[in-house]
Amino acid sequence: MKAITTAALASFALGIYAAEIPKAPVPPSPYLPIMYKYADAMVERGRDTKGLFYSALDRATMAPLTNLPPAPSGVREEHRVGRYDFALVGSNPFHDENLLRLLYTLSELSGKPKYRDAADAELRGVQYDSRYLPDRPWVLLDRGFHVAPDVSRRRAEPRIDDFMLSFARDGGFRIREWAAVYARTNNEDFLDALDRFAGELVARRDPATGMIRTLTPEISHPLALSGLSLAIDCDAASRLVPDPTATRLRSLADEQDRMFCALPHDLKGRGGFITGDAEATGANRNTTLWTPRAGRYRVGHTTAQVAMMCVSRYENTGNIAYRDLIHAAADAYLKSMPAPDDDVWPMTFGHAISLQVAAWRSTAQQKYLDRARELADFAMKHFFDQGPLPRASLKSTHYESITGADTLALGFVELHLHILGITAVRYPPNTIDR
Repeated sequence: MKAITTAALASFALGIYAAEIPKAPVPPSPYLPIMYKYADAMVERGRDTKGLFYSALDRATMAPLTNLPPAPSGVREEHRVGRYDFALVGSNPFHDENLLRLLYTLSELSGKPKYRDAADAELRGVQYDSRYLPDRPWVLLDRGFHVAPDVSRRRAEPRIDDFMLSFARDGGFRIREWAAVYARTNNEDFLDALDRFAGELVARRDPATGMIRTLTPEISHPLALSGLSLAIDCDAASRLVPDPTATRLRSLADEQDRMFCALPHDLKGRGGFITGDAEATGANRNTTLWTPRAGRYRVGHTTAQVAMMCVSRYENTGNIAYRDLIHAAADAYLKSMPAPDDDVWPMTFGHAISLQVAAWRSTAQQKYLDRARELADFAMKHFFDQGPLPRASLKSTHYESITGADTLALGFVELHLHILGITAVRYPPNTIDR
């Protein structure tokens, strides 16, 4: 018998001759390659000479449109880029915020600076062009200071006007902007304006409901949703400013949380959130799963869209009332799919996917992750059916950013990272559409 060497014995002791432990299979994820193709198409073919992304494109040629295609259901003509009677050509960077966040994420994942550079180029345009003032929660303000610091300091004015007092939601956007400017500059004027404006909002609370009664009825954003949006921005702003302003902002956010969570949301029955009160809106409007009802001035909200606002509040506060609403909303989408006649936006699928992932994170129930994949597979098949650009809606053939293709893209990235168990890469939360 051949002698066993000392080295062989040592190797055996170290387990080298033991059977190799099989590696756990990595579940396939087809979603990230699609996102790279989408991003590459926008960076290489979807920008004008100033570096701004076109808001609408021909999906076959990946070039600006030469006509005015019918608007997706729920999109008002006055909200689209370009002229009503000419080709749909132009840029609106405020429909691109999630696209920029996607590009920053892909740059981190791939190590390729071209995605970051393209996002920075548009962000400079936003900062330098006075037309592009915040009309939504612009969470890239900090990056704006990085790429255009002088302009970022000049563009914000610590001035309270009637418009801010007319819509609590829009007032929240300004609160967040002022807090970001103060955090960067330590300019006390912004802190003083923040404190005075928060006091104005507190004084306008309804003692019975906690809803903020603004100067103008919330015809574009029902009161309950305005309050929920305001809570998100007050909470974010409170983390950037010192006391006592921070405490006042947190208190305002807490009251809006209590108000919203106390409403009789019928997610198990009707699958919708209560978005307003009878006195302010004429009825307790409920959200719908796939095609939101059109309001007087804008399209309404889907259940998944509002649920993602709840995700933002739950992940920032740990309030279990929001966790329960998230689970109930996710359950409403477990068996539901759009009807054949529904003209659904990619944004809605993005929210629905991220909602299922959020429910899976807090429950570890596989049904939610499985459902997220089912929704993503449907969206991949029906929106990305021709080339790298997604269609504007299930009934549209062109690309148009107003319907939230970038929100769907973030949903894909989030799902991809969860499927592969990747935790080292931060992904942008899909919670800003409000």
